[in-house]
Amino acid sequence: MKTPSGLQLENDRQLTVQQHLNLLTQQATLVFVLIFGLTGLLMTQIDEVLQWVLNRMNPCQTTECLTLYEPASWSVVRWLSAVFLAVICILPLIVHLFYRFAQPGLTKNEKIMFRKWTVYSLAGVYAILAILFFYAIPTLYSFGDGIHAEIGITSQYDAVQMFVFALSIFWTLLIGFILVFATISAGSTGLITDSTQDWWRIRIHGIGGLVLLLSLPGRWNGTNIALITLLIVLLEFVIKNNVRKSHSINLPESVFDHEGRRRNVTFVDCSCQGVAYPINTSPENTGLLRYDALCQNLDEREDLIDHTNHHGITDVIIGGCTSQPLPNSFKGALQSIHCSLRGLDLLGLQGSLHHSNIQLKDEVNIAMANLTDPWNRNHRVENIRTLIEHSDYVHVDRNDSNFWKEQTAGHLRINVQSWTDEEKDTFL
Repeated sequence: MKTPSGLQLENDRQLTVQQHLNLLTQQATLVFVLIFGLTGLLMTQIDEVLQWVLNRMNPCQTTECLTLYEPASWSVVRWLSAVFLAVICILPLIVHLFYRFAQPGLTKNEKIMFRKWTVYSLAGVYAILAILFFYAIPTLYSFGDGIHAEIGITSQYDAVQMFVFALSIFWTLLIGFILVFATISAGSTGLITDSTQDWWRIRIHGIGGLVLLLSLPGRWNGTNIALITLLIVLLEFVIKNNVRKSHSINLPESVFDHEGRRRNVTFVDCSCQGVAYPINTSPENTGLLRYDALCQNLDEREDLIDHTNHHGITDVIIGGCTSQPLPNSFKGALQSIHCSLRGLDLLGLQGSLHHSNIQLKDEVNIAMANLTDPWNRNHRVENIRTLIEHSDYVHVDRNDSNFWKEQTAGHLRINVQSWTDEEKDTFL
């Protein structure tokens, strides 16, 4: 999908928003129709199902301790149980439709991860459901009834509240499982990093806590407070264990260009698989990212696009190359979020020189200071002169073409192809 101001990924399909909405509407309609039909079908057998579940949860030997205090509420339980069973029955179809909808926007690794976690999540949901109603809840009720019997209390249990309590626990486990699945998925794809973990933490905790607060019956009773607290503790543990190291070394601070526009400039240290000279520091108020091979690694390019979009970066400056070898689809992705792309061509400057070359370090710093946009041209010569004065070299070779001259000992190379005649005269 591509919009005038939207993010366009390399492998994203060229579909309009309306086409995506039409597909989503079709799949959602199919799900709701199936739930509605299955609910009606299950209502013909729901009494037998509820009777079987009550027999499993009943802590007494007979049904004399089960009481129905609110007959009208039992009708609500019957309908909700039928809807709940209908959703459980078509849950694999819901997950399959969701995967089909998201598949065009997923990378190869993300598709493999999604399919693997889909199987695990479905198996986990059904396992939790079976353990909850076959073992955990009956054991809990039997334990509580045993305490009552020891002190001589005759217990009467509300059948509606027994179901509500059981479904509250299952609902909390289900929401927790979904959020844990989403957190692990985001962490494995590199979305949760040391620079974005707070952004994710607020939203994950906020979604989980708010959903439970609004959906659990009784709102702030003791059981609900305990369930929400346990969910927050679990999510915090999962988030901390799925934080990935960020490619970001420094985040940019806004600078203003000659037209007064706010610009966020970030340098990208692309090592070209260890060949290019590394950029260890970037100019003041600029950001710095570090990648291994943007030209060959789709995941790194998508990470750069996501970082650029999230932090509102307006200028990306590649260290290793001129940015020409990068795919056009990647350039279009950056252009779609109004970000310009340039390159320092440090590979051309470096040639066959090794990283340990001391003179090369000074020439790289000069190449970074040689940039103008968004900086002022009037300051460029002054910044370069300052760098030369702090170095041990007195000779300067001015390069006025796209091809760098061979390095000569004691002679610093400066590309003056974009310089004006006035700047060249001032530098003399």
